[in-house]
Amino acid sequence: MKEVKSQSFVRWFDRQFDSNTGSEYFDEFLQRLDHFPAVLNKLLKSCPIEVSTRKMGDKWSVNENIGHLILLEDLWRIRFRDIKEGKPDISPADLKNTATDQSSFNNMLFEELIKNLVSERDKTIVMLQKLSEEDLLKTSMHPRLQQPMNIIDLMHFVAEHDLHHLHAIQSIIGSMETI
Repeated sequence: MKEVKSQSFVRWFDRQFDSNTGSEYFDEFLQRLDHFPAVLNKLLKSCPIEVSTRKMGDKWSVNENIGHLILLEDLWRIRFRDIKEGKPDISPADLKNTATDQSSFNNMLFEELIKNLVSERDKTIVMLQKLSEEDLLKTSMHPRLQQPMNIIDLMHFVAEHDLHHLHAIQSIIGSMETI
């Protein structure tokens, strides 16, 4: 298993990532990506709607965190294709998260959101499973980090992004239990 330094207390945009991760980590990261929606579903199984939709200040609610993850699945697939196609730069993200902020995820049940996340993540998993060993080692420049990333590096990035939002969701649920 790849040793990952815990950076869960570090703001997402302040995180650093190793690059040039070997293809021997493909299965590990694929499994993390594939199992994440089930982990999220298990955590939220008994979460009341008033908890899943409550915002704490300017922070996203549980539902908005899940919606954000759904919205990013398309970007992840675009970025994986960018690397596979040998593009010099990975497509940039909207660092202001405008789509998440403008969506109405709090008008949905978290079960529906998780179902959508499963559907979108399944498309990503299928795409990754079709990549060749040669594809895994190609690199493109990450626009924000300004470092080259291969497919495995990006898989690690996405898995850590999932974990970042899992911790945010756990924090929201934990803070609601103390109210």
